[in-house]
Amino acid sequence: MDRLDERVHDLTEENQEHGTDLSELQDEAKELRRQLTDMEPDWRRRSPADAQTTQDFRRRIEPTEAELEAAIARRWPDLALGLDIPDASGDWKSYSREVEKYIKEHGIDIDADPLVELLSASRAAAICRRFDRDFGPSPWDRWDLAAVGMTVVAGSLLDYFLVATPGTAFKGVAQRGSPVTAWLKEQSKKLAPLSGADDMQRNTLQDWIAALTTKAEQWAKVPYDVVSPKLDLTPNTHRLAAIGHDPILGLVFGAKDIICRTCTFIDSNGAWRVIPGPAYAERGVFEALATVVVHGLSDVFTPQGLPPPGLALLQKLKVNSGFTLQEGGDPVSVPNLVRHMYSNGYDLRHFATMAIVPGFAELAIRTYHYVRTAGQDEELGRNRIRGRLKLSQMLALTHGLLASGNLVKTALYGWNPTALNYAQVLALGKQMISLIKLSSERNATIQEDLAKGWEVLLAEGEGLARSTRIRATTG
Repeated sequence: MDRLDERVHDLTEENQEHGTDLSELQDEAKELRRQLTDMEPDWRRRSPADAQTTQDFRRRIEPTEAELEAAIARRWPDLALGLDIPDASGDWKSYSREVEKYIKEHGIDIDADPLVELLSASRAAAICRRFDRDFGPSPWDRWDLAAVGMTVVAGSLLDYFLVATPGTAFKGVAQRGSPVTAWLKEQSKKLAPLSGADDMQRNTLQDWIAALTTKAEQWAKVPYDVVSPKLDLTPNTHRLAAIGHDPILGLVFGAKDIICRTCTFIDSNGAWRVIPGPAYAERGVFEALATVVVHGLSDVFTPQGLPPPGLALLQKLKVNSGFTLQEGGDPVSVPNLVRHMYSNGYDLRHFATMAIVPGFAELAIRTYHYVRTAGQDEELGRNRIRGRLKLSQMLALTHGLLASGNLVKTALYGWNPTALNYAQVLALGKQMISLIKLSSERNATIQEDLAKGWEVLLAEGEGLARSTRIRATTG
């Protein structure tokens, strides 16, 4: 214990000595800071010799552009070795061996960034800025986000109040119907083919169209216009089932049915079927196409109308839709759901009403983008690809949010399937395809520029190697 006490006493004395030394160092540091503060005016009035010394010091720690380029040039391959550029005319293995030999004998570091190896920092930065100016993504600002947000809010309100549903009851509950669809169907009554005497008041144009649709109905008899409940071709759903009635697909399948005198349809189980149809007058290809169009004109204004484009193909999806059509009932399949929707007013006229939402979104976003980019061609990139890509991205985001908002609307309508905006879904799909095509175009343009750049580099490299060999020979 005595030895321990003695050791503690010694350590205490050492600590006191260290504390004294630290205090003296702190006092010296304060004195140095005071002297530096007093000398600061003298720094500002330093002599030209001192300024030159400072400039030389800065040059040593901050090299100039020329010095950077000279340092980089010292790392370049030595082309005086007389090696040829690797021959690319042979097979891949021989070309690879030539490249490996070239890399080894020239001491090229293939793991380093080529921009850093061959260019100065400022030059590499300039190239990156040029690439961003031509192909880089255009930045979004708060105005872009505000334009998309306001368009989505306005479009969702249009979808809920103006598009609504076709107006039929769902699960015994009356649904808010679309005033636009109701007006279109009311006008269709005056334009449909005449069936005996009626007391409707028509103007001159309506009389002319009604007479035209009446003649179209009499002339354009088609073999795919079959009504047979045993074959799932009921009066309410046969136009949805028979592909020839589709406004777009009918140009193919309808014309084929007219030429072959058949009826191509999809039954309630989602099966594709082809049956013989009524034998009408034989028609050629162009006459068959005309007959499909004329027959569609005779059907579009009838109470059942024509189905929206492409809706018939959804009957091929033999999966559970997740929707119930009766209170407490089981979910129905997609074919049965689509047939229910069409038989309850989900036709081409309501499709035109649904198209108001994506049409409004396209008009709003495209107008905003045009106003923002007017007179700024230099900021839109090569072939305006940056501007077009940003516009496509804004439209894709807008249509995606509107499609999500439509799901909320459908939930507010008690998951009534006729509240779904089919036109909005088609617009989203179309915009996604457009975005993919623009991205591919951008990548193809970049690859084309790179290919041209490599051709120039190879030509310059071959010329430099040739001149080096000539100098070595003559020297």
